[in-house]
Amino acid sequence: MKASKAKPTIYEQVHDNHAMVQRVEEGLPVMDVVKFSKQAGFTNDELAKLINIPARTYARRVADKSRLKVAESERAARLMRIYARAKELFVTDENTRGWFHAKILALGGRTPLDYAQTEPGAREVENVIGRIEHGIVM
Repeated sequence: MKASKAKPTIYEQVHDNHAMVQRVEEGLPVMDVVKFSKQAGFTNDELAKLINIPARTYARRVADKSRLKVAESERAARLMRIYARAKELFVTDENTRGWFHAKILALGGRTPLDYAQTEPGAREVENVIGRIEHGIVM
């Protein structure tokens, strides 16, 4: 009998676009998002705001262990992707959270979390991470 292999978590697949397409189209399981938020240190209210869903709706989905809608899933996947990319640079969750909450001159004095609320903003946050990785002074 073959041992069944556990399906990778969303956070483990965040850089695999092919895997994420299907996961997002299905709607991300809210409990996977909760697991990410605990690791990243976001409260439920913060995460609800970051993925643009009313806190009570998010809390209800958590209680029901349901799935996010596609648009919510896209925003959650975007947040996880950027967080994972930043963590590769800053190594610890604490350092990564600190950077996400810092006002960055290259982002017009806004925080990366604030700036990444849209896909173009998220791409610019990733560009900033890339510039830091290459030693370009911000």
